[in-house]
Amino acid sequence: SLYFLLYFSPSSSTLPPGLVRLATKQLNWQLVLASFQIQHYFLLPSAVPKDPNPHWRRVTWSHDCALLAYADSTGTVRVFDLMGSELFIIPPVCHSYCPSVLVCVALWLFALLGSSEALFAIGEGEDQGRFILSGDLDLDNAPYEDSVSTEEEMEQRKEREAKKRQELLKKVDFSRLTLEQKELCRSRLKLLCYLDRLATYEEILGGPHAAEQQFDAEFFKKFRNQNIVLSARTYARESNVQALDILLTYHGSELLQHRLAILCNFPETTSPHEYSDLLPKAGVDKKGHLAFIPWEESRHRDLDWCEVPECRGVVEPNPVDDCHFLFEEQPELERFRSAKPSITLLTEWYLTRAQDIESNSRQVDCALSLVRLGKEQNIPGLEVLCDDLVTMETLVYETSCDLSLTLKELQQLRDIDKLRLLMKNSSEDRYVRNSFQWMVPFLHRCEGQRVGSASALLREYLVTLAKDDLTLPLKMFQHSKPDCHPKVIGDSDQLMSVALECIYSCERDDQLALCYDILECLPQRGYGPETDTTKALHDQVDTLEKHLSVAEVLEKHSLQKPISFVRNSQNSKEEAQQLMVRLTRHTGRNLLCSGREENVRLAGQLMHCSAVSEDTPVSVSFRGKAHSRVSYSHSVELVLAAAREYFNSSATLSDPCMNLARDRPIKTLVIISLLRLIRGLHYKDLRLRTDRLSLIKQCISQCPTAYRQSTLLLSLARLLRVAGDDEAKRKGQVLTLLAEQALRCQDFKASYIHCQDLMAAGYSDGWDVCAQLGQCEAYSQLSARQKLMAFALTHCPPSSIQNLLAASSSLQTQVLYQAVNYKIDPSQAQRTGSELSEVKNSASTGAAVPGSINPTDLLHRTTARTIEVLTNTTTTTRAVLTAVSDSHWWRESLSLLRPLHVSRISKLYAKNVRRNKPKPKCDIPCSLLIFQSEDVYSSYNYTPQEDFAEVLLRTGKLAETNSEGQNLFPATEVLLQLASDAFPKDMTLALAYLLALPQVLDANTCFEKQPPSALSLQLAAYYYSLQIYSRLAPCFKDKCSPLYRADPRELIRLVTKHVTDHAGCDWGDEELQVLIGQLRLYSERLTDFTQAQVLQGLGRGVDVQRFSSDNQYKKETILGLAETLNESVYGISRSLAQRYSIPLWEVHMTHLEFLFTDSGLSTKDIEDRTEALGLFETLKTNPESFYTHMTKYVYPSIAGTDQLRLLFYFTLLENCGCASYFPQSAMKHDTHLKLLKKLKAVAIGLDYKKLTDEDSDPLKALEPVLTSQNVLSISKLAPRIPQKGGEALTSSAVHATWLHKLFWEGDQHVLKKVPQSDHEFLHAYDTCAKYFDRLLPVDSVNFLDAITFSPEAGSKLSVESRLEITKRAQKALKGISDKSKKKANDDRSENSASSFDSALTHIQQSLAHLETLSHSFPLSLKTSQELLQKYSRIYDLSRSEQSKVRHLAITMAMDGQPLERIEQLLAVTVGTSDLSAESIVQDAVEQIITALRYDELQFADFYPLKVLEGIVAAVHTNVQSGGNMVTSEDMLAWLRPFCGDDSKPVRPRLEVLQILEHSFSLSDQDIHLLVFFRSQAVLKACWPNRKCEMQDVENEEKRNSLFLELLESSSKWEEFQHLMLLLQAWPPVTDKSRLETEQNPWVCLTSALLAYSSSLAQINIGSQVLTMCRSLYPTKHKLNPQVRVWVSSSLHTNSTFKVTEEVCDSELLALLLNAGMLISCVDTALYSSLVSHMLAQGEWDVEKAARDLHQAGHSAQAGSLLLSYRGSHPGQFTFNSALSVIRKWL
Repeated sequence: SLYFLLYFSPSSSTLPPGLVRLATKQLNWQLVLASFQIQHYFLLPSAVPKDPNPHWRRVTWSHDCALLAYADSTGTVRVFDLMGSELFIIPPVCHSYCPSVLVCVALWLFALLGSSEALFAIGEGEDQGRFILSGDLDLDNAPYEDSVSTEEEMEQRKEREAKKRQELLKKVDFSRLTLEQKELCRSRLKLLCYLDRLATYEEILGGPHAAEQQFDAEFFKKFRNQNIVLSARTYARESNVQALDILLTYHGSELLQHRLAILCNFPETTSPHEYSDLLPKAGVDKKGHLAFIPWEESRHRDLDWCEVPECRGVVEPNPVDDCHFLFEEQPELERFRSAKPSITLLTEWYLTRAQDIESNSRQVDCALSLVRLGKEQNIPGLEVLCDDLVTMETLVYETSCDLSLTLKELQQLRDIDKLRLLMKNSSEDRYVRNSFQWMVPFLHRCEGQRVGSASALLREYLVTLAKDDLTLPLKMFQHSKPDCHPKVIGDSDQLMSVALECIYSCERDDQLALCYDILECLPQRGYGPETDTTKALHDQVDTLEKHLSVAEVLEKHSLQKPISFVRNSQNSKEEAQQLMVRLTRHTGRNLLCSGREENVRLAGQLMHCSAVSEDTPVSVSFRGKAHSRVSYSHSVELVLAAAREYFNSSATLSDPCMNLARDRPIKTLVIISLLRLIRGLHYKDLRLRTDRLSLIKQCISQCPTAYRQSTLLLSLARLLRVAGDDEAKRKGQVLTLLAEQALRCQDFKASYIHCQDLMAAGYSDGWDVCAQLGQCEAYSQLSARQKLMAFALTHCPPSSIQNLLAASSSLQTQVLYQAVNYKIDPSQAQRTGSELSEVKNSASTGAAVPGSINPTDLLHRTTARTIEVLTNTTTTTRAVLTAVSDSHWWRESLSLLRPLHVSRISKLYAKNVRRNKPKPKCDIPCSLLIFQSEDVYSSYNYTPQEDFAEVLLRTGKLAETNSEGQNLFPATEVLLQLASDAFPKDMTLALAYLLALPQVLDANTCFEKQPPSALSLQLAAYYYSLQIYSRLAPCFKDKCSPLYRADPRELIRLVTKHVTDHAGCDWGDEELQVLIGQLRLYSERLTDFTQAQVLQGLGRGVDVQRFSSDNQYKKETILGLAETLNESVYGISRSLAQRYSIPLWEVHMTHLEFLFTDSGLSTKDIEDRTEALGLFETLKTNPESFYTHMTKYVYPSIAGTDQLRLLFYFTLLENCGCASYFPQSAMKHDTHLKLLKKLKAVAIGLDYKKLTDEDSDPLKALEPVLTSQNVLSISKLAPRIPQKGGEALTSSAVHATWLHKLFWEGDQHVLKKVPQSDHEFLHAYDTCAKYFDRLLPVDSVNFLDAITFSPEAGSKLSVESRLEITKRAQKALKGISDKSKKKANDDRSENSASSFDSALTHIQQSLAHLETLSHSFPLSLKTSQELLQKYSRIYDLSRSEQSKVRHLAITMAMDGQPLERIEQLLAVTVGTSDLSAESIVQDAVEQIITALRYDELQFADFYPLKVLEGIVAAVHTNVQSGGNMVTSEDMLAWLRPFCGDDSKPVRPRLEVLQILEHSFSLSDQDIHLLVFFRSQAVLKACWPNRKCEMQDVENEEKRNSLFLELLESSSKWEEFQHLMLLLQAWPPVTDKSRLETEQNPWVCLTSALLAYSSSLAQINIGSQVLTMCRSLYPTKHKLNPQVRVWVSSSLHTNSTFKVTEEVCDSELLALLLNAGMLISCVDTALYSSLVSHMLAQGEWDVEKAARDLHQAGHSAQAGSLLLSYRGSHPGQFTFNSALSVIRKWL
């Protein structure tokens, strides 16, 4: 409006200069004002002149309190700003311009801006042109409080403003917001984001007070604009747990979905315990399921209207996910992106994170801590990894094992390998301690994963150790002895079993002493429980003792054997015979080696000295028919061994042992043994033969396997002095003969061994045998054959070179072919293990090495022609070097085959690659470098291994050479692969490969695969420049062109200039045209790369390679450059955007967002820069996107307390035309503008976002800033502030909130001292009561309850003070009510008479309740135990409200409190007459039934059945004491429907009935239910397929039928046990037909048990039956005597019944004797016990019993009984005497 007046008024030149000045600086002035707060009573005295008629003065504020209009009595209107500066004056009469201008100015100043005090101009009468205000105000004399309008005026204004607000809101369509309006919304969002960031930063610094000292403005400039996810990641990487916790709490909507990924950014070296509070947790939900526990979020403020989805949807229709950077380095973390991850995902995260920590930091303790914390947080599935980490921790920090071991490697190991690794470095003296510290816990962990694995692992480990040495197993057994504690092996059976296996597994023969020590560790017979297994193990231990004795005997005779040998050979006759023979030999050897001549001669008499004398069998000597002699062959061995021993033991030639060595028997046998080697050779021939080598040849010819005895033959040759003193020649001749013999026998391995010795010795005459073996096709070791051929070629005569060279070439082809074939398909190569290793060995020497490509793919791409060429490798090779005629040339040629030139070139380009920048001088081809710069590479020793492609190329070219060019090899694919492999380490070599391509354009395939770099792009340009130049200026093929010596950069420049100058001309060659296009392509890429390097030089983290290849990254980089205040960088971003076709709108929008978020500029600076750069001219073309960006990126950064920024934000959105894009349900921007302008002056520090958030309570936002000075002003604005549900806030609610704060905290002006005592609180109330007339009745009641019935009131105020406050409040409210009734026009619903009546009734209830607190019962609760004190506090604050009292009473009932106490509570309570103890108990029981019915726990630590027991006990106690508040019938009536509900589980219903049965007498119906439930539970446990119905157990007959049915189907001990339980669960048997007969169920059960006793051998049936019967004595199921007799008779007839003292007690024996079963027990184990009991007790007729025995045919037993009865001496107890007394005494 003001601009309209300035530019369109016909007399604008005569407008007040102050008005013009205000208009020109309107926006700037508004922004500056927001930072000041000046009260008008400070402004006016200094700025306003005196007025003669002060009572006519008028004053008002604009809606934002930024302008002050003052009208004096003359009609002059003056407008001031907050600084007291006079902006302009409107005179009372102004004829120079239209009077309507004044009206327009006034409306612009106040009315349109929502002023609560309307300033208007009167256009008629003598006061025309004067501005006045409604109401009277004397600023000189009247106090400030008197200037406040009356309540009627306030209400009228509220109604008008609300109506106007609704009309304006209806006119706003957010979907049609203009660009400016959207920009305003975005600005608001940005400012709100700044507000939140500031509050967050203050929290991080430690609160507002700490923030004042530690605030870092520079950091906050960066922090407020930074991506919140990036900030969270930064704090995580800095291990700032507190800061990250605050970010997750206050910015959860943006961060919680990335929570797991952010946690992965904590340094792996940081202990997870430090950020344990941030880790995800799981818990059990209400349904009993394990679920994720969400993070507890909070907000600094309420949600602003522009932050709701409707508004954001218009302002930011396409929100950008700016969290992609979080997953760039670790894309695998993308799967953990979830705000509410599942339990499975949490488990995967813990597993993955723990493994990453261990892998990246090698700190096992951190990974283990994370897993343990996960288990503490109820995350499942972490047990296995936890065990592995514990093992890893032990290995790393305790056992000092290999520190290079990783968790992944450990997890791949078997458990036994882990165990061995644990104990690997344990020393012998600490082995036991380490076993308990390391091994035993590991075994426990394995046992936890798989039952039984611990014993198996320990067994395998000890047995493996025992194979080599029993020392360590012995220590384990020594600490497992029966008297040792603790034990390594606790089970004695396992101890014996493992010890036996260890001893028998030992392969050493010197461990006998250790075996005896182990034997001492084993338990003796009788230790521990005796089982069949134990007995068998003791028998094996006895056998072991025998075996050890045998081994000891053998050891004494120097025939040491392992114990396993004794066990394995004990049943073998052949082994026994051989053993005896060896003993005999040993005896003979001892005679020969005794050192005494007579023993030696005796030994000669015991041996056969010739084969002729070997006639007498050895066995004859045992019968004395002949002397036993050692056989001739064994005699030779013994004599030679003795002679060697004497000779070796002699110190000098004159040693006495030499005489024994020269003894005739020994000398003769030595000569004999030598002659036996050469059959048919006499001693004389041996001595006179001159050609001693012929003797060796003769030996070899006579023995087909002589080549295996090279040592013997070489010794023989040395003794025979073959070749004289030339030892090398002698060895060479013998080895040559041996190699030839081995080759004839086709023992290629032996032959090669001899040839190796020949080659090692350099024996040149051995070339022939080497050549023969190398050309042998049957010998499959190709690498060995190559070595043999090389030796043969080196030492052969000139005439043999051609043939050997041809054979060598053929062999080389075969090696390469096999390597290629193996690379193609190893599974079908059909080679043995040695052949496969041969191929691999060949590869290591230059044949084949695994390359970087798939061999099959490469070979298939070389077409079928390649296969044809490769398979044709057996063609005879023709002579190649016919001019060479001596071996010396070959020796020199072989020395030149070293890859010196390759290593030199490789070193040069390895250096160039490391420097990562182009070196033109290094791009010259290989041939030039070799001759021009040889001295550069002399110290480099790198020799690259050949990969598969090189092997393939060599193979193809070799085959091509063999075919003399007839079969050409297609080498394109191979050369491309070789070039790709050479690029990283030798670019010159790669260029050489590419230049060798048949088709020039094929090189592009290789270039495209290379990562972009300056060197690779220059090389591509250099390659195509070479090709273009060579085509335009061909050179001679027989000369080296200077082209390859030229500077590559100069060549590229020259060729590029040439083709550019001749652009458009016809080159006449299509391929040349394509080459030119490729040169241009790579030149452009090089330009892009160079541009990216320039960007990188800016220091903004630009990735050069990605910029030149990734278009998306290029766009993001250019937009990122726009986020700067540097004009040059901003200009670069604009130019790059134009170059790469990026919309300028995005650049401007990005820059604007930067200005708001990260620039750190003030609002004024942002505005100036926006106007200077002309951003809005571009941005307003897309208002919707503008609104979206502003609301998404700008508004969240504005702090809620930064009201000036919020005002500017909404102003921007309005100016940019974004109003149509606001959500329909949100507050309109103009409403925000009006509200902010009024609040910023009176409510400093108010969180405006929290105030206007429709999901939060605005009163909580207002409470911190409410004071006596601003409460009235703020209360006037209350109708504009929304509440939850859409209703507006009331002025009464604002005052009530302030009064609550005033009462507890005081006020600087009204109540300066904070109340502490009762007197001070009463004074505080009196102060608050002065403002009751501003409160509605409901707010008055709420205020009173807050100061009398809150926890704070209960702790700070006495009951008397609370009572006094309530009485005063009642009195005050009555007075206000009376005044309200007198006003006839006041009929408002909220202040009606009924409202006051309701409030007075409420207060009366409070008074009555407070009076009850002085009664005896509440006082007794207050002074009792803690639980009763808790009841007292709850009752105190309940105000006798029925719902609260009822809840308290139910709680007491469920806690098991006596019913009398509950009755006392209800009696003392006011107004709860409809509550009774019966109804309370019934409600408590209903809650328990509900919990049992739905299997839910309504309260923490609430166990329904336990609570029910307490209630039943309380009721039972009350009934027992004569009370009748609740009877047992009541309890049964309430619980019977639940117990009879078949749809519910049986167990809880059964337990309920049992609880009732324990305390009350059940009816027949309830008893039947109880029997049915018990039966159903037993059947479900053991016979799940047999369903139990009510009719199955409704009477005794049907129960008996069910029992017999189950008994017939039972055969297991568990089933019989459940039958016992079933009989005990039923009522006792009453049917006489079964009560005392064999049909009694207990008798039937006993018979069935005894019938199955054979299959239940592990159970002592007799003992179990007697235990069963005796356990029934104290119950209602006690068996009568007749039934016990039947049971006893069944027992004694059972053959498996074991007689023990516990079983055969006096009761059983008496039952059997009373039943007359002595005779039937004669043949049982019970008979002797029966006789002893009969004689001892004297209650039975012994003579009658003897007579009955005699008549039954047991005369001997009868006689013995009589002898014992008559007291005869035990010596007379014989069979004859027993028979004789029968005839005498009976």
